[in-house]
Amino acid sequence: MPADAATDAKNPVEHAKTTLRERFRSYRTSLSASARDAASAVIVRQVLGLPEVQQAATVHTYWPMVERGEIDTRPLIEKLQAAGTRVVLPVVTGYPPDPPTMAHRTFAGRGALTPNRWGIPEPLAGDPVPPEALDAVIVPALGLGRNGHRIGHGAGFYDAFLHDVPAPKVGLTYDACVVSYLPPAPHDVPLDVIVTESSIFRPAA
Repeated sequence: MPADAATDAKNPVEHAKTTLRERFRSYRTSLSASARDAASAVIVRQVLGLPEVQQAATVHTYWPMVERGEIDTRPLIEKLQAAGTRVVLPVVTGYPPDPPTMAHRTFAGRGALTPNRWGIPEPLAGDPVPPEALDAVIVPALGLGRNGHRIGHGAGFYDAFLHDVPAPKVGLTYDACVVSYLPPAPHDVPLDVIVTESSIFRPAA
């Protein structure tokens, strides 16, 4: 039995998450570029209308891996900047097998981004921004539970980061990647808002 399968067999929460990751990745793979773009456009519009975002002077978001079907946040970044909002993106500082760590730096335009070893563009020369200076955080997710918990790719970068963030946390995913309940692990941090192409949901409400 592979090591990850053995671990899942001993941990029902991780087993459930592994199964859901496969399901959500399969859905993303099935999406056409036009379907992804259409859903992303609606989600971006919904995010821009959130009071948590409209009132924020500094918003942390992510540069999308659109080739993997991730929600396209590039229009969101452009609109936030046009409105005078300071945009912050993550920079990976610890790669496996080291602990998963990220720094957070201001975004100054596409021309100032440098791909990391995974091909994800990062603002290496941007000004550093501490987590406590963020007013809202837009969080990527493979899938989300209506109880506020998320499934990422499993590396743990956002799990570590979100523990240090007092600001509202907004998760983005597709309707088809939302389930009624995601079993949380002890280290998981619930999100405050879930946004899909058809709904906005606040789990704690």
